[in-house]
Amino acid sequence: MLPERLRRLRSQRGASTIELALYTPIMFLIIFVIVQFTLTWHGNQVASSAARVAAREARTGGGTPQALDAAEAAAVDYAEVVGNGQLVDIRVEAVRVGDNVRVTVSGRANEIINNLSPRVSQTVEGPVEQFVPDT
Repeated sequence: MLPERLRRLRSQRGASTIELALYTPIMFLIIFVIVQFTLTWHGNQVASSAARVAAREARTGGGTPQALDAAEAAAVDYAEVVGNGQLVDIRVEAVRVGDNVRVTVSGRANEIINNLSPRVSQTVEGPVEQFVPDT
């Protein structure tokens, strides 16, 4: 008859292999979720920066229809060049609301798995800048 200690060691054989097979998919899922969250956060930052650039363009242009069109083009260019492809399917809306200009930039961040990340959107609003001469 085998001593008790040796019997326990034999009953544990292969346990680490089974644990590895069970825990590895869970570990990869957690890593994928963390990386996807980071890509979504970065895409949100790109959208925020593009919205600020577009709002600045529209505000200094007086909020005219031409300035709003130029602001939308500036936001798309900024998101593509500076964002370096981190934001795709970009949509920009620049509108004048009273004495303010509102710019909304939305898009999808890069994805590890298709249709996993939510759409990101950022809105910036500010007053139209007007020249006021000294009195």
